[in-house]
Amino acid sequence: MSAAPELDVFHCPLDGVRLVEASAGTGKTWNICGLYLRLLLERGLGVESLLVVTFTKAATAELSGRIRDRLAETLRVLDGTAPGGDPFVPRLIETVQARGVDTALMRLRLRHALQVFDEASIFTIHGFCQRALADTPFAAGLPYALELVEDDDALRLEVVRDFWRREFAGGALPAALAAHLLARRDSPEAWADVLGRHMARPLARVLWDEAAHAAEDARCAAAVDAAQVRLDAAWAAARALAGERESAVEHVLASLEHLNATSYKADAVARAGAEWAHWLGAHDVSAPLPKDHKLALLAADTLLARSKKDALKRGLAPPAHPFFDAAAELLAARAEAEALLDGLRAGLLRRCIESGAEALRRRKRDERQIAFDDILWNAHQALHGGAQPWLAAALHARYPVALIDEFQDTDPLQFGIFDRIYRAEGRHGTLFLVGDPKQAIYSFRSADLFTYLMARERADARYTLAHNQRSAPALIEACNRLFGANPAVFMMTGLDYVQVGAGSRPRTPLVDDTEAGEGGAAPGDPGPPLRLWRIPRDETLATAGGEEGEQSDGGDGQAGGDGALDASGGVRLARAEALRRAARASAAEIARLIAAGAAGRIRIGERPLAPADIAEVGID
Repeated sequence: MSAAPELDVFHCPLDGVRLVEASAGTGKTWNICGLYLRLLLERGLGVESLLVVTFTKAATAELSGRIRDRLAETLRVLDGTAPGGDPFVPRLIETVQARGVDTALMRLRLRHALQVFDEASIFTIHGFCQRALADTPFAAGLPYALELVEDDDALRLEVVRDFWRREFAGGALPAALAAHLLARRDSPEAWADVLGRHMARPLARVLWDEAAHAAEDARCAAAVDAAQVRLDAAWAAARALAGERESAVEHVLASLEHLNATSYKADAVARAGAEWAHWLGAHDVSAPLPKDHKLALLAADTLLARSKKDALKRGLAPPAHPFFDAAAELLAARAEAEALLDGLRAGLLRRCIESGAEALRRRKRDERQIAFDDILWNAHQALHGGAQPWLAAALHARYPVALIDEFQDTDPLQFGIFDRIYRAEGRHGTLFLVGDPKQAIYSFRSADLFTYLMARERADARYTLAHNQRSAPALIEACNRLFGANPAVFMMTGLDYVQVGAGSRPRTPLVDDTEAGEGGAAPGDPGPPLRLWRIPRDETLATAGGEEGEQSDGGDGQAGGDGALDASGGVRLARAEALRRAARASAAEIARLIAAGAAGRIRIGERPLAPADIAEVGID
């Protein structure tokens, strides 16, 4: 993909669909304000017509305040106040004048904008959709008054419980399937969670096993009954031979030299014998089995498949024993029964989700409730459902321009809303999409980078912001060197690291006297701008039997290793222990910085470093 040009906010066109990729600190809000004021001053749009959307209430409040401040600042300069050090206002006025708007008209438009700024259309995505539907309630077929609920967990669970009651109490559910659901720990609570995840991504294509669904529709009662008969017979035959288990194990151990050495080791065969003893002694053919069980090692078909080829060529048959045949039949019968029951379960879950989603929406309408996910869904359905073909055009007429901030956190539902308003039915409106795919953090809330990349391909133009105005130049260079070594470090096609340069804004230097003398650092030198800490290999574990795969004490009474040696000979720490040590090291460093700041040994410019100057980000 060719490199995108840098955005020139004062001269870029103000029409079409335009994507601006803004890395952290590159002046995203500064440029959004520039676009907003140009649209207001050059095109004469009112603040109620300029739609600005971001993704959190805090971001909405901050963006609204910044835009208002820019309006007021520009008006003050037009009224004769000297501009400050920021070149924004002088360049804006010069640009707008060059396009034929005189200063008198600019003053008029700015004064009016400030007078009615409380009517500015600056919303969260949910706020915009709620406003659009509230102004046109018939478009979504909703009641006039709706109660916004923080979550719909209780109502969703009620809907799923109703489904379970119908299925279980109706008597149509095969007894074997009911037992299978209980064995898998299925419950209304668990399925309500699945329904919630499905409704959070209503446009996602769910890939169901269609064969299993067809079988579920027919109920497959005869096949289930036949499989159960086979399973019961195989279970009885295997239990009848349970006393021969040890003899069967001895037969296998005596033939190890003719069997695949990777699969057939003495300890694995012994484990298989113990697992068979436990299962057959449980008096329950459907008892849960260990995920990594070795039961098949004593089955006739596995013994044949794992026999060495040269042994078979020499006429050496796999070890034979009646228990091996009974074991193979029991495992095959159980696999057949479980496959049928899994298909029935998948079909049941599918019907629960498909009927539950509509039932939940209907129940909310009846109770005049709406949740956050419903707001987006209702807006999308009103725009795409076909019942109100006029709605998209009406919203476009009301909001002829939209600036979408934090666009990397969009999802198919949200993009579908704006795409319908600004790029459908012959419309090609003004839509600015601003974001940084490297900062996508809301996957838990259905954000989808593939939607972002699709929108990028459909944009009329793509720009970047190439200068970081926030970070120190040395840190910017360090990040460029680290990530620039592999531009495809984010492992997604189309998501490459784009290097940025240092901006012109002056930064107050960090002065660290605690680094003096360490590694040749001069007094006041803050040291390297970017440091990567590695938890050192655990010498104690390596010398305390770690090579034997034992759990050893990590020096503070906690098990510190998982028995695996790293490349340098130490024992690799268990994840929980590594996280604990990282947290402890980070806390110690923060305490050191605060103490040194209080003593005046670490400063930002002339003032001591304060706790509020330190940011800590935890990733778990």
